[in-house]
Amino acid sequence: MTKKIQKAAVIGAGVMGSAIAGYLAGYGIPCELLDIPAEGDDRDKISKDAIQRLLKTKPPYLFSPKDIRRIRPGNIEDHLERIKEADWIIEAVVEKLEIKRQLFEKIESLRKEDAIVSSNTSGISLEKMAEGRSESFQKHFLITHFFNPVRYMRLLEIVKGPKTSQEVLERIVEFGKKKLGKGIVFAKDTPNFIANRIGVYGKMLVIHE
Repeated sequence: MTKKIQKAAVIGAGVMGSAIAGYLAGYGIPCELLDIPAEGDDRDKISKDAIQRLLKTKPPYLFSPKDIRRIRPGNIEDHLERIKEADWIIEAVVEKLEIKRQLFEKIESLRKEDAIVSSNTSGISLEKMAEGRSESFQKHFLITHFFNPVRYMRLLEIVKGPKTSQEVLERIVEFGKKKLGKGIVFAKDTPNFIANRIGVYGKMLVIHE
């Protein structure tokens, strides 16, 4: 029986990370939203502010303002252990390979054995991100690239690695289609994947003309 995704954790509370958390919350999925600790008394301020911004976006990123009740803010120094409870852990931090690799090393030590880990990167190599990680981690690792704004863009781009298990791939595809209402497109682990390469090509045509 396919294990259900009942709880998620998003690491990175920027525009994309917070929007993904809000989208999941809108479909009834409790979600941790973690970022680096802020300076000052409130170390969770970055993720808290990101959640509040979700309430102000126009057009609205949330299905309902009540959805934020399913998002718990935190920071990666004090609360990273919360990911132990997550069925799906989504990385949405800055697009720098070394930062992502350091984060995945920490995630590997905390994730439960069957938890799926994915990156929202728009172009960094999956193989390079997974380098040095365990066999189990790599079986449960893939790229799930959402597009901005997450609520209104129906596309979900998926990149699997050479060691990504078929069962993990099928879990994410089924969840993306049936639960999240996304159209799935599969891409190879090449620079910028499919959608961004099409976008770049389109811009080049405009410049050329």
